[in-house]
Amino acid sequence: MDEHADATGDLEVQLAVTPDHVHILQSEVTFTVTVTDHHGEAVTDFESLVVERKAHDSDTWRAVEMTLQGDSYVGIYVFSSSGEYEIRVAGMRHDDPELVVMHTMAEHMEVVRAHGELGVAYRAEFESFPGHIHEGETVTLRVWVMEAERNAEGVRPPITGLTGTEIHVQLEGGAEESHALTESEPGVYEADHDFLEAGHYHIAFHAEIDGQSYEAEFEVEAVPAH
Repeated sequence: MDEHADATGDLEVQLAVTPDHVHILQSEVTFTVTVTDHHGEAVTDFESLVVERKAHDSDTWRAVEMTLQGDSYVGIYVFSSSGEYEIRVAGMRHDDPELVVMHTMAEHMEVVRAHGELGVAYRAEFESFPGHIHEGETVTLRVWVMEAERNAEGVRPPITGLTGTEIHVQLEGGAEESHALTESEPGVYEADHDFLEAGHYHIAFHAEIDGQSYEAEFEVEAVPAH
């Protein structure tokens, strides 16, 4: 658990974030905000309270909706793109004309790629580009293949030169579509897929390494077009 506190006016804001290590697609991140007054009493009369996130290289803040549970506001979010994020808390009480930033996390939140094990010796990491998928979009599906163990430099060496790598994409309740992957850079394999419908998709990555067959599975969501 990562906890951060800040004082704003007569109020103290505490933000707790779990888990500590966050993977896209696989980690449900829970944000818990507790606001207390100078008497230490919980403040729960906000007309709106949100946790806002912004990718470090972006100018856009996006809200995680929070609900009041007991004396705290709680929200759950699953990240779809890796990177560093700035996190802040904003609230609006009855006498505020708009949301007011009440607390900003001092450190950025690091979000890493989804991962799956290929046996005990190898590892696959997965991410789509863009991460937030809309129906009708052509999306690049990218897989990093590497050794499971880190070397002396703390790096997992890439597995290069694989042939016959495939990715299978299946809409829940629909037909499966397969793509051959190309190695775009050492140990990185990718293909494009057209997400024609909104819904929940199952992604299966298949590779042959030293004569052995391996598979890693991931899940993505395509949302309706705007």
